Amino acid sequence: MNSYSFGINGSWLLFVLLMLLSIGFSIYNYRRTIPPISERKKVILISLRSIGLGLLLFILFEPIFTMITGKEEPPVLAVLLDNSQSSAMNDASGNRKQVYFKAIDESDFMSFDEKQLDVNLFDGEVKPIIEFTKNNLNFKGQLTDISLGIREVMRKVDEKNIQAVLLISDGAFNSGANPIYSADIIGKPIFVIGIGDSVEPKDLSIQSILTNDIVYVDNPVPVNVNIKSSGYEAGEIKVELFDNDKIISTQTFNINPDRQEFTAIFEYNPKVEGVRKLTAKVNALTNEITLKNNSKSEYIEVLKNKRKIAIFASAPGPDVSFVRNALLDENGTEVKSFVQKNNVEFYEANPTDKDFKETEIFVLIGFPGNNTSQTVMQSIRNELEKGKSLFFIASKDLNYNNLRIIEDELPFVTTSTKPMEFLVIPDVNPNAVSNPLLRISGRTEDLQFWNQLPPIFRTETFVSVKPESEVISTMKINNVPLKEPLILTRSVGNKKSVAFLGYGIFRWKLLGFASDNARGKKDTPDLFTLFIQNTAKWLSVDVENKFVNIKTTKKFYNSSEKVEFIGQIYDKSFNPVENANVSVMIKGTGESKELILNSMGNGRYTGEIEGLSEGGYFFSGDAIVNGSKLGSDNGRFSVGELGLEYRNMTMNVPLLRAIAERTGGKFYLPKDANKFLDDLKKAKSFRPLSITEKSELTLWNLPWLIAIAILCLSIEWFLRKRAGMV
Repeated sequence: MNSYSFGINGSWLLFVLLMLLSIGFSIYNYRRTIPPISERKKVILISLRSIGLGLLLFILFEPIFTMITGKEEPPVLAVLLDNSQSSAMNDASGNRKQVYFKAIDESDFMSFDEKQLDVNLFDGEVKPIIEFTKNNLNFKGQLTDISLGIREVMRKVDEKNIQAVLLISDGAFNSGANPIYSADIIGKPIFVIGIGDSVEPKDLSIQSILTNDIVYVDNPVPVNVNIKSSGYEAGEIKVELFDNDKIISTQTFNINPDRQEFTAIFEYNPKVEGVRKLTAKVNALTNEITLKNNSKSEYIEVLKNKRKIAIFASAPGPDVSFVRNALLDENGTEVKSFVQKNNVEFYEANPTDKDFKETEIFVLIGFPGNNTSQTVMQSIRNELEKGKSLFFIASKDLNYNNLRIIEDELPFVTTSTKPMEFLVIPDVNPNAVSNPLLRISGRTEDLQFWNQLPPIFRTETFVSVKPESEVISTMKINNVPLKEPLILTRSVGNKKSVAFLGYGIFRWKLLGFASDNARGKKDTPDLFTLFIQNTAKWLSVDVENKFVNIKTTKKFYNSSEKVEFIGQIYDKSFNPVENANVSVMIKGTGESKELILNSMGNGRYTGEIEGLSEGGYFFSGDAIVNGSKLGSDNGRFSVGELGLEYRNMTMNVPLLRAIAERTGGKFYLPKDANKFLDDLKKAKSFRPLSITEKSELTLWNLPWLIAIAILCLSIEWFLRKRAGMV
């Protein structure tokens, strides 16, 4: 429905009255003229003056012409199609690809008009499709990131009037955040068609290898190999662990009907510095559905680290100073502090893209604040999504709304917060005394030290602990235990984060350790420094303290990816070198290639290569400055199928059902896919969007109006002069 209106800045009565007065004034002036003129000329002159004066009055009252138009924008259905390998594999129910294509036909989403459809294929990335056909699906994706697909739809919700989402997937995500978190905030119903069989096929698979990313020479570390058996009631599992293809140890397990999961714990004692490839293999059993998941590899670095840590704080404070000093007390640690002023600026220097990329551990102390820019938070989020670690410490002035940008990487989800503060003391779980963050001696006596620490501050903030997170310590108020968490950790894949939901942590050192030392209690451990340094160790990522550091962005690439190298070159005083000739020789699978890295400035170099065949590769890089070799570095990586798609061979019904139910959608098995279209049409939200547009035309601002007024008065003046009138 359209409507139009015309208004002025003032009273219409006054405007009409003044218009009549201007016309009457013109008539009065020309009732008698000297010399006399004809009646025809009088009418012309009166008209010219009346029009000129009328237009001037019209302009003075600032007239505005308003148009209100309405239209309906049809609702759009966003379709997310899982294009990963697992969506087309064979399982206990048969060929998933055939079931997948039938579900597409039965759902009948292709009957929608092109303007009402937004189709996206996803695996490890999202690919929008303008004109979708089944041929667009190749099922070659080696990762499944459902959360990424949902976030892509969220980005286009307002742009395209998306009112509902159809997700077709087996739910076996192996990359990115838990899709439930993204589904919770999309605000649109997600209808889900689950692909695959919920009954596990006959299979023996290595689910994961758990060990330290960084180990030290002659420092034994445990290597946990998690094996899953399905469909077998008897048999023997033989697990072998290899170091660079050399067998280290073997363990055996017997399958029985009551046990399907096994963990082989090996002790690995590295003897040589460098990148080592640990491979776990299990024997094949009869009638396994696939052998692609019977082995798994991980790369670890055996070297001395120089950890790069960046502290971000919304304001100066004792927590910032004490934490920074504790981190600097640890050998081989480089700490940069970015403390915000009252505006978006920082005291020392604003963080650059290089600062974000070089940081291995992000320490956020009361950050973000009210003035923290979205750009900084997005840059931190981008790095955390790459697997970098996070240590979060709260504060009274923390802006929890801005914190939501990195909520996917935190061990908790904020449910409510108020600035009211109170004192709390830690209440450490007895089972947590051996936790690497709190470990003193590993004995139960350690618990007494932690639970007698001085109180710290906390705001009235309530959080929901993520399922994959671990609560290390709750808290007490006035010695009354509460279930609210104080210290949490989260480890998902290669991502680690620690959250400390209190502040004033410096009191642990100032009122605890320092106070006891002043009273002569020399046996009191410095729990503040211990906690900060243990946290940094647990969060550590690989960094080498050498003049030449060359590494790949990751250790495993699929065959369609480019292999990217990053180099850091320093002189003997550890000043960045920008004019080095950095070359990398890549060898493996019967081929060798050379790659020259390009300078990015500040001692940073980068380069990429593609087209490598599948297999394991060794690389060595040299940095030459003015004809002299500054140093070298080497490492390893692999190209080929990642195998992640074969770790879970069943449809994740609980996840897919939860996504549908929590968003107001519905979950369907393929045989019920034909019900989708009817349910979608019944959905209250899937309706056209009424759009009202208001436009205003400021008539008084049009130059031709004043031009006409001046022209009329000018013509009147010309005619008067020509007639000899005074």
